[in-house]
Amino acid sequence: MARKREKAVRLIKKVRLEAGRWQFVTVPRSGNRYVWDPRPGTYFLEWWEGKQRKREAAGVAPSEALEALRRKRLELAGALALGQQGQSEQTSQPVTVGTPIREAAEAFLTHVRIHSPDKPGTLKRYRAVVEHFERLLGHRRFMEAITRADIERYKALRLGETARGRPVRAATVNFEVGVLRTWFNFLRRELGLAIENPCSHFKPLRDAASKANRPPEVYTEEELARLLAAAEGEDHAALLTLALTGLREQELCWLTWEDVCLEPGREHLVVRAKPGFTPKDYEQREVPIPAELAAVLRRLRQRSQWVFPSATGEREGHLLRRLKQVARRAGVERATLHKFRHTYATRLLESGADIVTVQRLLGHSDLDTTRRYLNPDVERKRAAVQRLGMTLIKTLPAPAGVKTA
Repeated sequence: MARKREKAVRLIKKVRLEAGRWQFVTVPRSGNRYVWDPRPGTYFLEWWEGKQRKREAAGVAPSEALEALRRKRLELAGALALGQQGQSEQTSQPVTVGTPIREAAEAFLTHVRIHSPDKPGTLKRYRAVVEHFERLLGHRRFMEAITRADIERYKALRLGETARGRPVRAATVNFEVGVLRTWFNFLRRELGLAIENPCSHFKPLRDAASKANRPPEVYTEEELARLLAAAEGEDHAALLTLALTGLREQELCWLTWEDVCLEPGREHLVVRAKPGFTPKDYEQREVPIPAELAAVLRRLRQRSQWVFPSATGEREGHLLRRLKQVARRAGVERATLHKFRHTYATRLLESGADIVTVQRLLGHSDLDTTRRYLNPDVERKRAAVQRLGMTLIKTLPAPAGVKTA
């Protein structure tokens, strides 16, 4: 009986029709998800107490409606539990009161969508993590039932799975646990749930690559030369821009001519927010560009507001595909767009740039992220050791019995 009553709470919305009159409509579901009505109005909760129908306002935003729905179900479940106890201590059954995982997920993802409207990629990644969580731990039913042991089980299960034919990496699981930590913090701080965060104070997993402190992969000078030689027109200019600015893929795709200054002596570009795009960590930054790159950009035909548009003049969305085509012609393996960024940072540090300057050029919020590039390649290590040996030999006295020239 308790379960039937708990499920009886219905979510409806009061909207204005074209004729000008107001009407209550049911908020429909698609599977386990609500399909939110875009028309302005107010959400209400509806349930029955005996033969009497009850209604209660639940806010104007989907997140407010979901939170009101959660609280009402808890309230009714608690009332039923007290009623059962009052009727008979011997026959009463314990009623589990908690926040259903599905509803907590909807509230969290709605919150992310509302507060990060210009970051659809973030919402997509968070949704994937939530779906993994529901798939692996959904049997726990309520968020309050999740423990640290469940999170450990989640990590172990994910490490045993594959994605796109490859084993799930430790770095991926670390990211996912970070998203779960954010989710539980949202439930505690925004929705007021009196629960502990089971993802707090976890030691990050480390795989063989991270234990070996392997530096990020970079292009060799020969590979860069072959890529640029195989690229033509806008492809050549785009790859050269990546190599000489360290921009992220989306930063390059959203780059407009208004963001670029080609005035001699002041050549630079600006990474800034615009409708539909927000830089990582929400930070605007100015990146100087060499005169050689400025000369290449001046020769480009400005056929769109975008510096590197698609063939139809729209914002480019297939830059990686274009790089793969160039890489095949150049015979360069494992070519990625982000590898240009790694190369840019590594070469700057090797050329003597200080780490704080490199951090600001890359737009890193954490200096530790930039420190990953402080790892010279084998040839540079060998050359440094040779220089050290020659310096010491010149300063040390000759061994006894050895004639010097």
